[in-house]
Amino acid sequence: MSLSLYRTAKKGFLFSAILLLSSVFISCGGDGEVLATYDGGEITRGDMRRLVEASGQPAEKITTSQQNEILKMIATYRLAANELKDDQETQKWLEQNASLFERKALLRSFQGYLRTDDLFELMSIQIAILRKDPNRDRKPEAEALAKKLNDMSSEDEIAKLVIEASESQETRMNAGKIVPHCISCKPDLLEFITTPLKDAEKGQFIVIDAENAFYVARRISTDELEADEIMGYYQEYFNELARRAKEAGMKKEISPAMIESQAQQYADRLVRSQSQKNEKLWNHIEELEKKHEFKLNREDLNPDSFSEASGDTWIIELDGKKRTVADFKKVVDTTNLNDATMIQILQNIYIPTEILTLSPQYEDVKDSDLYSFLDRFYKDEAVAGRYIQKSIDKMEVTDEQIKEYYDLRKHNQFNGKPLPLVKETIRQQLMQAQSQTAVQGIQDNLFKKYNFKIDREKLKADEL
Repeated sequence: MSLSLYRTAKKGFLFSAILLLSSVFISCGGDGEVLATYDGGEITRGDMRRLVEASGQPAEKITTSQQNEILKMIATYRLAANELKDDQETQKWLEQNASLFERKALLRSFQGYLRTDDLFELMSIQIAILRKDPNRDRKPEAEALAKKLNDMSSEDEIAKLVIEASESQETRMNAGKIVPHCISCKPDLLEFITTPLKDAEKGQFIVIDAENAFYVARRISTDELEADEIMGYYQEYFNELARRAKEAGMKKEISPAMIESQAQQYADRLVRSQSQKNEKLWNHIEELEKKHEFKLNREDLNPDSFSEASGDTWIIELDGKKRTVADFKKVVDTTNLNDATMIQILQNIYIPTEILTLSPQYEDVKDSDLYSFLDRFYKDEAVAGRYIQKSIDKMEVTDEQIKEYYDLRKHNQFNGKPLPLVKETIRQQLMQAQSQTAVQGIQDNLFKKYNFKIDREKLKADEL
């Protein structure tokens, strides 16, 4: 088996997020405000905010129900981890892998640190589309249209000509003014249009030769916006669209509420798509690679290297200093890891974090409240997973349960197939159902044992 290290994993990134929510908040209370309590501890508003911040998910509205689930998740991990605080085997395992969880916290914290100042660059574009004809060259026609438009001084005249000339119903709807397009977002699906427009003079129509059409287009404006400004920006566009629709004789009026909803959807979608990306983190890592003479051992490193007693095989080199298999084993216990898992940890966590230790922002990130919270959270999550798994491992599905399940579904779900052919499928289904029930039961028992309570009066819709 060949090692596909590091760079092949870059765009897939890191480890799966378990959260669902936003990284932009409306403040409704201080970080120290206590939202939930349990015997021996409490969960604050700051805890909830930091967990949401770490998710890297969109700036969407968050309901009280979602806040309630976040608090329950934090509590479940903490309380389950507390149940194993005296379990020597678990604590030894945690000690052996503590550095791995700290590195996960470092990666997520760097993500948050690097995206805090992101601005969205939106380009307003006006386009007339002339479709290509295999029987004649329409480029001179497109160039003549561009010249005519550029010679006009009235915006109303320009709008009228664009509507008349464009052969796309979508672009005619708002006189060729398409929905403002994010050019700082990746990927830019309109790059074939936006790239030449960046270089063109603002307000001047140019001809863009595309695969199936000539685009006579101009850049009206380019604006840099904060995430919370995008909704209002889109709202202006849709207001103008509604006005033009009314002038064109559209009978059904577009209500302000509908415009606001549409603008909010566009804004949320835009912020969501970018907050889930890790471009800034990987760009930062790549800059550090160049600065610190990064090298990856592509020749000698393979899965067998990790079973060698000496661990002398080197993995990466930075500024002339090599990190070896022995160094890697100090971070994670590889004893029970299969090749695939070990390589995933190596390329997605170990190598990136080794590079990030050389970042000028490293100390700031390590000293942040987000890192402190995530360090504990990932360790609690891992130990809680072991606690829950121990409970699930005790479960079993009997032959009587399998037969009862089969008899009830023999003719519909299994189409009359004999029991021996579907027995294992039924066993797996029953085990899954029992596991889900068991997890809920474990949570209920922990909450009861530790008197866990949420102060729901402090939870407000759309506010963190």
